[in-house]
Amino acid sequence: MYNCIAPKLPLCRRVNGGYLGTGNQIHPTAIIDYDHVVIGDFCIIEKNVVIDKNSIIGNYVIIREGAVIGSEGFEFRRIAGEIVPVVHLGGIIIGDNAVIGPRVCIDKSVLGEYTEVGASADIRSEVQIGHGIKIGCSTTILDGTMVGGYAKIGNQVTIGRHCSIADGLNLVDGAVIPDSAIITRDMKNTAGNREDS
Repeated sequence: MYNCIAPKLPLCRRVNGGYLGTGNQIHPTAIIDYDHVVIGDFCIIEKNVVIDKNSIIGNYVIIREGAVIGSEGFEFRRIAGEIVPVVHLGGIIIGDNAVIGPRVCIDKSVLGEYTEVGASADIRSEVQIGHGIKIGCSTTILDGTMVGGYAKIGNQVTIGRHCSIADGLNLVDGAVIPDSAIITRDMKNTAGNREDS
């Protein structure tokens, strides 16, 4: 029932009318829903990038080859004995000066919410950003890391290569996560100690 009703609800904020700023370099193979996407000024969008509707891209953003912005999130519900995918109707906001690496996938959020990547964030190659995540400013996420849905990552956080961050976690400003770490609890201080939320 949700999948039928939700698209009609006013709380599902959408980008109504696209906007393309000036000075952008967009490769002709990029697939962009120009009617429902906002792109700021002086962005670089490389070949085979996909930017789906309800995406808002800031100024001086670089999106590398093969990245997907606004893919369907991974969420299922069991209804009357059947497993049903939940339709995602939210969007993506990418702040000014952010860099999105090759083959990064950023899922759109549910309903009217946005998955957010802060200004000057650096997301390296083949990172998976789940739905509803909030990534702070000047945060770096290195290659091959997976971040579960609804996680909140602070400002100036560094996450190493091939890490796994569980759904709904909070990482404090300035946290440093080493390569190949599996994070299952909130990180409340910058000394590397993990504590329960």
